[in-house]
Amino acid sequence: MYYVAAMNRLKLTFVLVAVVLLAGLGVSAPQTGQPPKTTHGSILSHGHQTTRVYVTNSKGDDVTVIDPATMKVVGSIKVGDNPHGLIASPDRRTLYVSVEGTDELVAVDIATNQVKSRAKVGRAPNEVSITSDGRFVFVPLRNDNAIDVVDTATMKAVDRMKAPAMPHNTYVSANGRHLYLGTMSGSRITIFDTTTHKQLAEIAPGDWVRPIALRRDESLAYVALSKLHGFAVVDLKQEKTIRRVELPTLPQGTEIPPYDTLTHGLALTPDERELYVTSMAGKAVYAFSVPELKQLAKIDVGRYPNWITINPDGRLVWVSNQLDDTVSAIDTRSKKVVTTIPVGHEPKRLLAIDVNTGINGRSPAPQPESKPDE
Repeated sequence: MYYVAAMNRLKLTFVLVAVVLLAGLGVSAPQTGQPPKTTHGSILSHGHQTTRVYVTNSKGDDVTVIDPATMKVVGSIKVGDNPHGLIASPDRRTLYVSVEGTDELVAVDIATNQVKSRAKVGRAPNEVSITSDGRFVFVPLRNDNAIDVVDTATMKAVDRMKAPAMPHNTYVSANGRHLYLGTMSGSRITIFDTTTHKQLAEIAPGDWVRPIALRRDESLAYVALSKLHGFAVVDLKQEKTIRRVELPTLPQGTEIPPYDTLTHGLALTPDERELYVTSMAGKAVYAFSVPELKQLAKIDVGRYPNWITINPDGRLVWVSNQLDDTVSAIDTRSKKVVTTIPVGHEPKRLLAIDVNTGINGRSPAPQPESKPDE
């Protein structure tokens, strides 16, 4: 009896010491084993990162939020009619969404899923990108043949860069020095200095330029082109196309998407060892090895697979099925669809990121939404 009582007292002492230590570190014990969420899908972090997938519903007015851990929709963010592109700030605290219906760039607090502010920009803002220090967002204006530069501190456009016709998608290089712009009817990849905003180079890869997958060292770009069921490989140093990779021939009578968009979304895995490419017309995603570009798999998905994003850990590929109002998740090891999730109306752009929304469960309180200057 004495031995049992002594052991119980020892266990209690260890528990009390552990509680005191955790309290000193500002850590509280979780109630459910999951990061607590509000009913709107916002996150209250315990000082660790959580992955979220954000989906713009192009014919709706919202961004759907998906939790890859549970494969469930955990939120919807109302941003305005026809949201298009999206990018996160480097500190993963703010999500920027371009909204075509209102010609705005919208800033969303990732911790609360609340709109913080709006910036008025030019006509038909498309896929946005951000400088490595988070100070400026580049907003391509498809109907203005320009790129607006928005100061994220003031949420005002502070510069406008000229661009070829129908600027569509922008990308900032891994080192933060260069902005890559793909233009549709301009049929160009235009490269700018992110600091001076001056044009550095221009490449004509062969047709209307759609999405681009850019290697981190800026040696190559994998480029979707209108009328090409596949992609072009562009040598960025030589400034020319060095290879065209075609997907399998489509059956006769296949419906062709608008602007002859046979391929649209494409993305490299984080380790850059695989490339995933959509066949919009063929309702499939193809996986290729890199650098060999050997086809590894064909994965059937929904109608008009539009865009691809990949989890930061490289384990899941997400594809938006535009005409099915769904998003599919593909396991990169098995090369199979593991789930398909209903979202909003005509989903297009997706973004999978690790977010950190606070320290020790504390996140900033929602701020009143500020309106853009008229």
